[in-house]
Amino acid sequence: MKCAVCNTRKAKRPCPALGRDGSICPLCCGEKRILELDCPETCEYLKAGREHESAEFGKRLRSQDPVQQEKSKRILAENQDVVAHLEYTIAQQRLTIRDLTDEDVSKAVNILLDDYRTEYKGILYKRNSDDLRVEPIRMELRDILEAYRNPEGEEEKGIVDPGRTRLLLQNAIECLEFLQFMIGAYSKDRRSASSYVDFLARMTPKREAASSIIMP
Repeated sequence: MKCAVCNTRKAKRPCPALGRDGSICPLCCGEKRILELDCPETCEYLKAGREHESAEFGKRLRSQDPVQQEKSKRILAENQDVVAHLEYTIAQQRLTIRDLTDEDVSKAVNILLDDYRTEYKGILYKRNSDDLRVEPIRMELRDILEAYRNPEGEEEKGIVDPGRTRLLLQNAIECLEFLQFMIGAYSKDRRSASSYVDFLARMTPKREAASSIIMP
């Protein structure tokens, strides 16, 4: 039986996303899960794929020089929820925009880093992007970070809730630096122009993450 997706290679796996009688080849399963197929969270191949990609992510972290490695671990430990929220947003953008690339996200992150680093020096300045693919990502990521930097009360009337911890500017910068480093780490593979954003999309469960997508 041929793969129901490519109709070329031999189908070796039952695919719940294709229905009761649908079967798929391992290559299409690996490349198209979540990105093009509506895989249920119960799929054993989805679970196995995520375990493999999580292990690969850990290897990338461990391949850093010792100083960068310790910095990345600290950022994840101290700002896990913030990083997860940023990752989740990028993943949702990838699922919405099929041809989204790592470079698109990198440009958005770079603009935010420039803004926040300038603010850290005492100068308030906000840049936009003329690129219609980059600007929506920049806006969403900035909105997330600003919400953590200025948490409001339950009524959302602009009054800071004293029970919620503000995200410090330096921590916001470090979260963005972590994303930028990981984009670079995945881009080195040159296997795809969207290696990092595809990875995030495949790793994101079908619910808003309350903790980091990846914790090696």
